Amino acid sequence: MAFSGGIRLTDLNDYIMPGQECIKPVKANKSGQQADGSTIRVGQEGDYYEVTKDGEETKLEKASITLNDCLACSGCVTSAETVLITMQSHHELLSVLDENRQLHESGNGEKVKYVVVTVAPQVVASLSLKYQLSPLSVTKRMTSTLKAMGVSQVVDSAFSRDLTLAESAREFVERFRKSEGKLHGEQSGALPMLASWCPGWVCYAEKTHAEVLPWMSTTKSPQQAMGSVVKDYLAKKLQLNPDRIYHVAVMMCYDKKLEASRNDFYSDIYRTRDVDCVITTGEFDRLLSETATLLSTASEAPLDSLFKVQEPGQEHLYSSAGTSAGGGLEYILSYAAHELFDVVISSEEVAKAGLGEMQHPFLQAKAVRNQADHREITLLDPNTKKPLLVFATVYGFRHLQNLVRKLKSGRSVYHYVEVAACPSACSNGGGQIQPDDPSPAAKKQWVAETERIYRTAADKFQLPEKNDMLGKLIYDWFGTEGLDSAAARQILHTEFHGVAAEVNPLGVSW
Repeated sequence: MAFSGGIRLTDLNDYIMPGQECIKPVKANKSGQQADGSTIRVGQEGDYYEVTKDGEETKLEKASITLNDCLACSGCVTSAETVLITMQSHHELLSVLDENRQLHESGNGEKVKYVVVTVAPQVVASLSLKYQLSPLSVTKRMTSTLKAMGVSQVVDSAFSRDLTLAESAREFVERFRKSEGKLHGEQSGALPMLASWCPGWVCYAEKTHAEVLPWMSTTKSPQQAMGSVVKDYLAKKLQLNPDRIYHVAVMMCYDKKLEASRNDFYSDIYRTRDVDCVITTGEFDRLLSETATLLSTASEAPLDSLFKVQEPGQEHLYSSAGTSAGGGLEYILSYAAHELFDVVISSEEVAKAGLGEMQHPFLQAKAVRNQADHREITLLDPNTKKPLLVFATVYGFRHLQNLVRKLKSGRSVYHYVEVAACPSACSNGGGQIQPDDPSPAAKKQWVAETERIYRTAADKFQLPEKNDMLGKLIYDWFGTEGLDSAAARQILHTEFHGVAAEVNPLGVSW
């Protein structure tokens, strides 16, 4: 089969289906007169004009495709990584910083935007591998470099990940108790609970498998949780309207741009998004090149608050146990074991058992069909050794599609599934830095080393409830009720929307 030159295929394991057709640009002007017998004329500037039989000309509006259009249309040409993205690049960040400088120079400092950049730990791991620097050094050099460009504050998505881990665990326990542990309920908030931090998976589910949406966790991803922290909590602390803050996220995946562009994360009151711009690891690296900045020689700066560190200014990064998918499975299983069955087991033990690095009397772990991207971890009753909870990781669309088939047929035995669209999870995100050697073996080794750096980046693991700064933020933000408050439930959760197919992919001519 010969594909159109406009279609780009990359890793077929992350490819959903052959391209269909883009239906968004088709526009019909129904308010005017019927244009029977009219013709189309192309002007010298490339504009299009509709010419009626009487010679009357009407300039036709140019159609444009935005990220929202792509999310709302099931006729996508390629996988999300190949979408042409407007207003979501490092050039946009440079433009905002340049505008801030001009406002300062013209004496209009009151119009300057407060620029916040959130950095994901998966990004740090990728840059650490390329530049052969420690993750802590990379983080400090990124902070120094961005502030030299005019950024006001640099924060860590591992900090907001603690917030989402805590809320996701609470959500799972609530669902389990509500459903009495029974699987395949059809109402919203039923079991199994499917992780929803991966926007590629969310977009796929909304477009093609709306039946699974009631099982999706409604807790926001770390990126969007930090968006709420920045545009709500931090804005109030700084006494700024949310639209006076420009929030950039440096992420490992192009799909994170799609996530930031969802209408669910847009404020109609202030006409601003929780995350204004997402740039990938590779784009950040290009930003360094285009600004003649060398990360290898950049100075190190102290880390700002809202970093997952022992104390602000200390030389110790903390992390969460688990893979680069975020550690949701490990923490939720540990939390649920204690809350539901009074079984004490740490998330570190779950992580090590899941990867085959240790044996645990209360855990049973296996790789399904010897596939590292599809693992099952079962919590056993300490007395009877019968299964209490069955969790799984499903990375890559090959395994993801098998999961969906089992879910729709009622054959899935999982209570919770950690889902990532990319094989090997987020260390292999489409926006990560790639090795110079394009061979599959070199790519596999590169991803494995990035994952190793990610898992060993921190001096030690830290549970969300042990993050003192997070605890202070939660009660300062939501009041004495903390995460039990109505405000927390509203701010930290989102919704999903099934999309009805508008074109038949099998009926499209290539």
